[in-house]
Amino acid sequence: MIFHVFGSPSSLDCDIVVFVDTLPSLEEGKALAAELAPQILTQLGTGKKLNLNFAVLHDGIIVETLKGIPDETNNAVLATYGFHTQCYPLAIAHAVSRDRRAKFERAARIVLSLYSRTPQRESVKRALNGDFAAKCTMLAALDLSVSTDFGKNGAPEDVYKSIAFQLGQAIALAEGIEFYTKEAIVEHFPRLRPALQREPQTETDRQALETLKAQFLKYSV
Repeated sequence: MIFHVFGSPSSLDCDIVVFVDTLPSLEEGKALAAELAPQILTQLGTGKKLNLNFAVLHDGIIVETLKGIPDETNNAVLATYGFHTQCYPLAIAHAVSRDRRAKFERAARIVLSLYSRTPQRESVKRALNGDFAAKCTMLAALDLSVSTDFGKNGAPEDVYKSIAFQLGQAIALAEGIEFYTKEAIVEHFPRLRPALQREPQTETDRQALETLKAQFLKYSV
């Protein structure tokens, strides 16, 4: 088993990509992750919570992933491998071209999913089952500046961090820039610092996310 740690150096959890010959199903992936976690924790010597993903490599390039987008995962591992203690030599040969549309669709899906336990749940669920245009219409109807109880989807600080990260990544990609860490996104979008650092959100902080959402929708056209 070969795996790499990747992502922001200051992450509270530990993102891991495990390379496999064939992707498991989602249910098989959950079981395999639970089985491999103790061994990986021992090898890394970390007490952080593990977030395991599985990927297939072909000629040094990630071509399939169980979760996320293959091109994003490939470039994220390549860009952030050096920030972490690693057990294996880097297996990624080079960066690949990004699929902007796939990133925007994923970001829209993630943000809407985070609102699936709010009073807008029914409208959000319908949008999640619709096409990209339906998702964007629902995003436009949401006001991110309004203080919200996200229910079982997590504490507000965690949810706003995820929203800021996804929207920041997508907008930067539309501008031809790739970001794979919280630190890089904060440098480019300073107003997102409180959200990305999981600080309690003020109305001003939430308004920054609403403004970012408007930029996202503008680039989605």
